[in-house]
Amino acid sequence: MELIHALQLSPRASWTQLGRALALDPVTVARRWERLAEAGLAWVTCVAGTALHSEFCMVYIEIECVPGRLDDIATALSAEPHVRYVHHLTGPYGLLFVATLRTPAEMPAYLRGTVGQLSGVRAYRAEIRTVGYREPSRWRLRSLEQSQRRALEPSGAPPTTVGGARMDAVDRELYRLLHEDGRMSYTALADRAGISEPTTRRRVKRLLTHRWLRLRCEMAQSLSGWPYSAFLWASVAPQHMEATARWLTALPDVRLCCALTGERNLLLMVWLRSLGDLPQLEATITERSRNLSIVDRAACLHTVKQMGRLLDGEGRSVGHVPPNVGAFLDA
Repeated sequence: MELIHALQLSPRASWTQLGRALALDPVTVARRWERLAEAGLAWVTCVAGTALHSEFCMVYIEIECVPGRLDDIATALSAEPHVRYVHHLTGPYGLLFVATLRTPAEMPAYLRGTVGQLSGVRAYRAEIRTVGYREPSRWRLRSLEQSQRRALEPSGAPPTTVGGARMDAVDRELYRLLHEDGRMSYTALADRAGISEPTTRRRVKRLLTHRWLRLRCEMAQSLSGWPYSAFLWASVAPQHMEATARWLTALPDVRLCCALTGERNLLLMVWLRSLGDLPQLEATITERSRNLSIVDRAACLHTVKQMGRLLDGEGRSVGHVPPNVGAFLDA
């Protein structure tokens, strides 16, 4: 758990740096990580960074399925490279999935031509994310002491964001490889991308420093200590949205907080130690924020896909779907 927390803070830290923070031999750290990764219990991946967020839009789509067809629909959606998440939820809309489109103008054709044509879809409803306040990659375990966390803090100037980012074919290939394994060695990256190792190091550093890409360490939720998850949809007056969302992101159980179009204009995803904690969390949220009204909720029964990883019922990684980077990373 300490190793996973350390990699959440510094996903490409060297074995030496990790060993120093954890008071372990670097060889032992490497061996432990290899065992976790091979068992699908933890992994490091790569996602589009903040400098690229203006290059695409994210659509949250709920689907009501014909009885007996939910698994087939979830499997079909999970195979799509542009689908980031697929969640099996309680309630009439048994599936919630998140798709990446280039612009909102593509949404009508996508809903009619793709979602509406899936066999077994009885009904669907969709909203566009307008603002992301907290992403799941920011959620942290609480396994390390403060001194250990400080040992993993990056040195030097803070990362910078470069607007209007564009990536060439080599950058896109590095993104695909890091999406597959965010800790892939520079030697392996260079060999598979067909470039020199110094060039690989320089390009990866540039992609991360300019926030075109971001690395994240994930783990099987069943082993995290917070084995249950739920979604909350709320209604917030627009003039109070920013302050309310910023306050909610400070709650330790909140993994996702984003604004959506529509009446249910704020979405939260939370990880919980017990589903019995959900009513108390709702009470805390509503008591402390008079400008928020929770209008719907659902427990997550199974996250089928998470940022390109196919997950089993325990949350272990059992497969990988390469990202469709050409949709918004073309030069």
